[in-house]
Amino acid sequence: MEQTKLRILSAAAKLFDIYGYKGTSVRKIAEEAQVNVALISYHFQGKQGVLETLMASYFDTLFRLIRELQEEIEGQPSFLQLEQVIGLYVRFQCEHAAITRLIQRELSVETILSREVITLYMTRYNHGIAHVIDAGIHSGEFLPVFVDGVVLAVISQIMHPFLHPQMVRQIFELEPASEEFATWLHASVMKYLRACLLPMSADDAQL
Repeated sequence: MEQTKLRILSAAAKLFDIYGYKGTSVRKIAEEAQVNVALISYHFQGKQGVLETLMASYFDTLFRLIRELQEEIEGQPSFLQLEQVIGLYVRFQCEHAAITRLIQRELSVETILSREVITLYMTRYNHGIAHVIDAGIHSGEFLPVFVDGVVLAVISQIMHPFLHPQMVRQIFELEPASEEFATWLHASVMKYLRACLLPMSADDAQL
């Protein structure tokens, strides 16, 4: 029974990425998963249920990994914590590029589902970065920046390439979701954060 559900979810993720949510029918999902079409209604109550399950599984896994990482790095300097948290976000999105892209497409359209995703998940997604920056400001390691603005800029940098993979290929000549791309994106985001958050050294001031 569980294997059937996984096959349906895997098939749906593949088809949603290729054809979009609206362009994918329940029958196409059933054919791709090689199951009876009635099983999709039985397990997920239809196509939207499949989409919601994919999203919930994605975010639940991400938040579990963030929680485990936070426990592991507690007590380290804030910038080092931030570097590891950003690295987790970037690599998780690379490893789940199709679902990442699907979620971002759905969030770009004003729907009841997108509002629910923002309420249930994106607030926690933002908090995973914001709380590290807040702690760094409180300890004096970081400059007293406008945290929401920095977090918005960081999330935009992390998410945008997955929504527009062709741009990454043509402009940056990198393959989205590759290890090379993940390393480049992580380094780029950390360079931005270093400029925003860390006090300027005497050497930097003379440049």
